[in-house]
Amino acid sequence: MKIFSRSSIPIAIVLLLSVLIIPVFIMQRASRKEVDTLKSKRTELALLATEFSTLKGQVDVVEQKTTSARVQGIANAVDSIVSSLGIKGKLKAVKGLGSREIKGPMTEESAEMQLERVSMNELVNIFYRIGEAPVILSVKRATMKKSFENPELLDVTMTISLFTKK
Repeated sequence: MKIFSRSSIPIAIVLLLSVLIIPVFIMQRASRKEVDTLKSKRTELALLATEFSTLKGQVDVVEQKTTSARVQGIANAVDSIVSSLGIKGKLKAVKGLGSREIKGPMTEESAEMQLERVSMNELVNIFYRIGEAPVILSVKRATMKKSFENPELLDVTMTISLFTKK
């Protein structure tokens, strides 16, 4: 009893191979799509990782500022900034505006400082020192007017806040 004849063997082989090859092509196409989606997810995660590391670095800098130096208040912080620049004589007043508690472990102490006859370079240096201070300082508001005596000089009023841990 013969199941296959000589002429039907090649046809059976072709049918068997087609039954095996077609699913392989379908699986290959699905695998390529999956690889493409995984590659796009990987690049997205790499971008998120770099963004996370830069944000973590910024947070670490801020956390160092809260733990490194202990300032006795906003007035002392303003005084140290102005005296380090050598313009203490141009500081006319520092008025405390009070303090408030912020959500979490922080308090904010605000003060208004008035400077008279300050050059633009000195003002830029003040802003730089506020940003690079060893404590967390923030300029809430700043107003500038030209001085009556010399139009190249400025009279500046700034509201500055000092953030400290409770």
